[in-house]
Amino acid sequence: MGSTRRGGGASRRGPQAAAALLAVAAMVLAHPPLRVPGLGLVMIAPLAFALDGMRTRCAFVLAWLTTGAAALWLVRWLLHALVEEYGVAHAPAWMFAVIIVFGLALVQGAAGAIFAALASRSSTRAAPLAFAAIWTLGEWLRGAGLGVPWLLTGHALARWPAALQVAELFGQYAVSFGALAVGAGLGIALRRRSAQALLAPALVAVLWLGYGTLRLATFSPTHGPVATIGVVQASVPQSERFQDDSALRNLARYAEATRALAARVPLDLVVWSETAVDADIGRSPDLRARLAQLATEIGVPILTGAPRSRGGMLRNAAVLFAPGQGLVESYDKQRLVPFSEYSPVLGDWLAPLVAPVVRGAPYVPGSVATVFRAAPIPLATPVCFEITDPELVRRFRASGARLLVNLSNDAWFGPVGYPELHFEHAILRAVETRSPVVRGANTGISGVIDATGRVRESIPAFTEGTLHAEVAAAGAVPLYARTGDAPFITALLLALAAMARRPPATEHARASRRWGSHLEWRHGGAHLGSEHRASPPKVDQTRIHDVYDASLTERSVQFGEAKWHFAIVETSNASLRVDESLETCRRTGSVGGHSFGCHGSSHGGRSGDTSSRFRLISLLRRVAEFSHCFG
Repeated sequence: MGSTRRGGGASRRGPQAAAALLAVAAMVLAHPPLRVPGLGLVMIAPLAFALDGMRTRCAFVLAWLTTGAAALWLVRWLLHALVEEYGVAHAPAWMFAVIIVFGLALVQGAAGAIFAALASRSSTRAAPLAFAAIWTLGEWLRGAGLGVPWLLTGHALARWPAALQVAELFGQYAVSFGALAVGAGLGIALRRRSAQALLAPALVAVLWLGYGTLRLATFSPTHGPVATIGVVQASVPQSERFQDDSALRNLARYAEATRALAARVPLDLVVWSETAVDADIGRSPDLRARLAQLATEIGVPILTGAPRSRGGMLRNAAVLFAPGQGLVESYDKQRLVPFSEYSPVLGDWLAPLVAPVVRGAPYVPGSVATVFRAAPIPLATPVCFEITDPELVRRFRASGARLLVNLSNDAWFGPVGYPELHFEHAILRAVETRSPVVRGANTGISGVIDATGRVRESIPAFTEGTLHAEVAAAGAVPLYARTGDAPFITALLLALAAMARRPPATEHARASRRWGSHLEWRHGGAHLGSEHRASPPKVDQTRIHDVYDASLTERSVQFGEAKWHFAIVETSNASLRVDESLETCRRTGSVGGHSFGCHGSSHGGRSGDTSSRFRLISLLRRVAEFSHCFG
């Protein structure tokens, strides 16, 4: 009927701490380079388990640290680029990576805190959808707002075509929402020990994956133009590029592979990579003449990347050389890479850490979504990480492009993780635009992706090779390419706004009627104060024992369905608790949101002005709360 416990908070912290560690492991395993099949569907479950029922500030810290730790491991390729390719020292490179990664993780930290704040208003059935909506909005803010759409939940499912088809309606964030709903449902069901948390996620999964399966079974490309396209992956190390004599040497390397491919297969177009010609063709008539001669020799247009100066400005360009015509069309990259191609907002603060990255002359961004009409199929060329921007790519599609050709140079980032991550963005863009994507990357992964997101041909990263494939022009422009993210994001915001206006969930209200609790503070037998709650008790025993140097005695009495909980705290530091309680009383009339008697300064021998002491106590208390976030 009764029990006495001391310092028992650790046992309750255990499951949440373990869940947080499991969440980090799941996120790492779900994404490249490991990418455990199917894990992306449930990888968020441990984090949802840990966040459900947490205090808001603690939820922020947990979500921030969890996502930041996982992301830091997954973006080791950033450290490779900084240290191995640019020559940045290890210490500033790590500092730069930590600042960037954990700075961006603040967004998901805020998402975790918002979910914790709304959890009490969410029924068990609705809680998984609330989590999925909030987390999806966080990913959207990081991707569309801050321009860093990497490591989204939906990306972990990029090799599962059935999971991707909803992107033609609502984009990549709808894929994330589906996986988040399923994973959160599992985590919250375990946390609340209720199968009701699985009902809404099950419905989401049926609609989401059912739609994808049906579309894969019924989708067929329109009867439009078909072109045979060849891709050359020369795999030139970054150390052998942009040297005094490298442009002609690397051009000869690409030309040799191109001649061999054209001799084997009748081609309609040859695709090279971003800056395959690693010198300014705007200032080199000789390079332009050699490219024009090669296109005429093989009788096939050549699409390649090259730096190109015009009007005194250097641009990262995609250029098309046609047989007998020379340079006929070009596109200037619009979204430049921060630090290496332009200085971002607030970049001056971080630039000293990565000085070797920013020492080169910056590129100037383009402003036109060019469609190459002289190609066998009207095409657009998102360059490098422009393929990660769904808004930019859908504008290409809306402008008339019926084929996307992504030119990239991923040699900077090494073989671990990045090539697969970058390639998977191209898979999502194919589904969102219902357009085939041809990818030409210097060191890979080069490949051909059809309009359903299936990979038809590919060349492994960091290998030399060529490929060819027949590619059918895209048909009708799908819903997402016409409307973008706005409809889906607006729907999520409206749903969350409605949820925030609801009173606390009914099961919590029923629990309040079944439970009552009384928490009393004593010192030497003297009554210091008490708290009365019409809710299940939540006494942080470890905090009471370690922070307040107190002992705790708890008693429970059962009367049918009614249960009263009594807790008495005997503290050896009465002034600490009295100062804290009385100061809070004077400010708010309550402690912890509950009625609390303000007994005056006679308790605990308190005297004099204690405002400074209270501020110090309040600060220490907040630090202690963060250290006990898993209570």
